[in-house]
Amino acid sequence: MQNIAHAKALIDQGYSIIPLYRESKHNGDEQILERDYTLEHLNKPLTDKHGKELWHIDGNQGLNLEKSKLKDIDLENKWSIQFGQKWLDTDTLTLGRERPDGTVEITHYFYNNDDAQQDDVMLDKKIAEYRVIGQTVVYGKTKDKVTGEMLSRTWVNVRKPKTDKFLEQKFRKISFATAIAPYVESANTGALKLDACLMRYTEWTDTEREDFLFDFYSIVLPNDRDTNRKKFQRIVKANNQQTKNAGYIAYADYIGAEPKHMKTWLGWMGNPPGADKYSKTPSRRDFLANGVDMRSLMTEDIPPLKFAVKPILPEGLVCIAGRPKAMKSWQMLKLCFCVENGLNYLGHEVEQGNALYLALEDSKRRLKERTFKLKHNDVQNFPTTDIEAPYLNNGLEEDLQRWIDGVKNPKLIVIDTLARVKQRVSGFNKGTAYDQDNELLRRIQQLAITNGVCIAFITHLSKAQQDYSFDKITGSVGLQGMTDAMWLIDRGDNSPNASITGRGRDILDFQYAVKWNDETMTYDFVGNKFEIELNENRKMILDAMKELKRSGKIEVRPIDIIKHLGATSNSKEGKRISRTIQRMASNYEITSVVGKYGLYKLNSEEDINHNHY
Repeated sequence: MQNIAHAKALIDQGYSIIPLYRESKHNGDEQILERDYTLEHLNKPLTDKHGKELWHIDGNQGLNLEKSKLKDIDLENKWSIQFGQKWLDTDTLTLGRERPDGTVEITHYFYNNDDAQQDDVMLDKKIAEYRVIGQTVVYGKTKDKVTGEMLSRTWVNVRKPKTDKFLEQKFRKISFATAIAPYVESANTGALKLDACLMRYTEWTDTEREDFLFDFYSIVLPNDRDTNRKKFQRIVKANNQQTKNAGYIAYADYIGAEPKHMKTWLGWMGNPPGADKYSKTPSRRDFLANGVDMRSLMTEDIPPLKFAVKPILPEGLVCIAGRPKAMKSWQMLKLCFCVENGLNYLGHEVEQGNALYLALEDSKRRLKERTFKLKHNDVQNFPTTDIEAPYLNNGLEEDLQRWIDGVKNPKLIVIDTLARVKQRVSGFNKGTAYDQDNELLRRIQQLAITNGVCIAFITHLSKAQQDYSFDKITGSVGLQGMTDAMWLIDRGDNSPNASITGRGRDILDFQYAVKWNDETMTYDFVGNKFEIELNENRKMILDAMKELKRSGKIEVRPIDIIKHLGATSNSKEGKRISRTIQRMASNYEITSVVGKYGLYKLNSEEDINHNHY
């Protein structure tokens, strides 16, 4: 079959394929991105518990981007497709869609992900997507988002994917050009104002500005008499000589666009300033005159720390981290409903107030479905929600302050996820990843502290092995340093059992054992994970000592118990067993043999059938 031959060719080239349903971008496999699909999988689809096939033998096929180590520039409309052909390398692996008239549009440009980029870059999904996770359909038919037509995917260039260190800059340029293209009607005054914005808000050279103007207007207004390179050279030179140049508001007004939208679009390539009372302002501080008087501080009446959830979720900036499928989004949506309605969360009292949930990876449909499944569709109070938000340091802080000022009792803000509001800065700003994370989160942390609210952002865990659990959080240690508290949600692949570990400046460390409840679509609180594990270890140790006693070994050393339980003395499990034995002896749960250091036995009242742990 043709689709089998297609899949084999991809596998032979080292790519990871995903079998899908016919004319679809999906299959029914919960492990769609984790499973390594083979040709055997294509010939014999897996089935669910009802016997339904999880994909079709003759269905569409996708490429697993992460497993294939690919970057995918996905162009979504006619403007981005044209700008992509101008600014992207067509000599790389490319994919297109065939129109009914036989023409083929290049919609996907694939590049090597040799720098191990882990996060997508999302600006406007209606324009283009820059993806390194998820999957891309490369075989079969999919629906055109604009016309609704079912169009066939077809390879345009099957060359090996190239490496492009300037790929993100090109993607941002394509997105910006596509955003403003529908508004442009003139290459004269409009070009002058556009270049003024490029000069003010980007770090482009004169040549880069000139090339952009020429390329942009050649596509948008190819027959305009002002679309010529000499004209744009004069415009760049004129703007360089001006002491005052038009800003984004003037350009937005000229072409008939919303200024806030223009600010966002320019922010994809540079750093336009704010324009209202929430805008950034320079700060100067005289430490001698305005510093904290420690003597007076001792008698100052300072309000107590506020909590969204007592005593585990304080005001300030909080990081909520976990692996994919750890149900982080479900938990945070649940938390927002609990705060709005004063409902207990994980067995803890909440401080009732207003909550804002930014579900930036979700749709309205998914939000509705989750609310029904959480059984919160008939509650008295609903949190404020949105599925779009500006970037950090590019309007988000101002918008959050506006929400805080606009509600009665602001208590909790959840950003799901950090990656959706975090602009990638490679090639634009200097500094280490630590410096960038500090600068990125500094203002939003101050916003949380100043207003006495909890701002929690969701992020993922890296795949690298780490000794310290919180070092698994994606990003630099600067991210950890800027947060006031951190939660780590840890859940196995197929087990409902999980743990939530917390640490922070103003909270005591905690580690809760929780269990996923499919009925309520949330975690049920089980208890303190340390105490549960301790009880389980006690039981294991007592059972081991009884079995050893049956074999004639009444007095045992810790190593005897460790070996009996299948561990080694230097392993993490072995060390935990040894510590628990010592703790049990100090609590008189077992007996230390007098005169024989390191030897233990069951208490005299214990017998083989004793079952008290």
